Amino acid sequence: MTGFAEFLRGRDASSATVDSYLRDLEKFARWYLGTYGSDPEPASVGPLDIAEFKRSLMNRGQRSATINRALASLSAFFRWAKDEGLASGDPTEGVKKLKEVRLSPRSLGRKEQMALMRATQAAGRVRDVAVMTLLLHTGLRVSEVCGLNLEDVHLGERSGEVTVRFGKGAKRRTVPLNSSARRALRAWLSERGEAPGPLFLSQKGGRLSRRAVEYLLSACAARARLENVTPHVLRHTFCKNLVDSGESLDRVAVLAGHASLNTTARYTRPTVKDLRKAVDRLAWE
Repeated sequence: MTGFAEFLRGRDASSATVDSYLRDLEKFARWYLGTYGSDPEPASVGPLDIAEFKRSLMNRGQRSATINRALASLSAFFRWAKDEGLASGDPTEGVKKLKEVRLSPRSLGRKEQMALMRATQAAGRVRDVAVMTLLLHTGLRVSEVCGLNLEDVHLGERSGEVTVRFGKGAKRRTVPLNSSARRALRAWLSERGEAPGPLFLSQKGGRLSRRAVEYLLSACAARARLENVTPHVLRHTFCKNLVDSGESLDRVAVLAGHASLNTTARYTRPTVKDLRKAVDRLAWE
């Protein structure tokens, strides 16, 4: 799988995307080994194997989106394997994907956002408040936040902006900073100092890592009694807040760095919480 991972990175796939593909491939390899007693060779895997793998995921109660993502990962792998002369074709071609009920991605409601920020502020670390505020109020990906340098932030009296130099697909974009983000960043910069280098520093003085941010968020979410909160959920929250406030999809797409409006259009769909509220309104109690 090393060659496939290098191929993905060569196409500017993010580390999260590469990890996702490799996890799906490892899942298939474990299933294949448990079913046939040997490791899968690309040339020996056929459509029936893929169909049985799909059925096993369905029997385990995996979500349609999870199963379809696994099939997409396998398809990408076998297309690469064919180009490399390791397989004669893509055995996923004849295997149909499952139909999905498309909902808006998970995001936090207003009360949940406030609870998360209160939990972060209660811990008393100015840096962590700035990181969390930036995630919620700019929609930056966690890798983009960690990749920021001091010179990427520009704060004025009544305005400000942050420049993402290496976004997804190596695209550059500038995101305005609202008053909440500016206030949190000013507090952090007064503590951090003016030395050039990474905007957010670890305890050892190096660049704050993605894992450190994920751990920070997990800890703050636990204190706020929130479950399944990830940096990407905060990104979804930013986009959903903009759409709900009446902003046009093209503006949201530019701010979020989406390559297609179809990606942004997800936030116009109802969430699970929206559907639950709709049904609850019909209750007699």
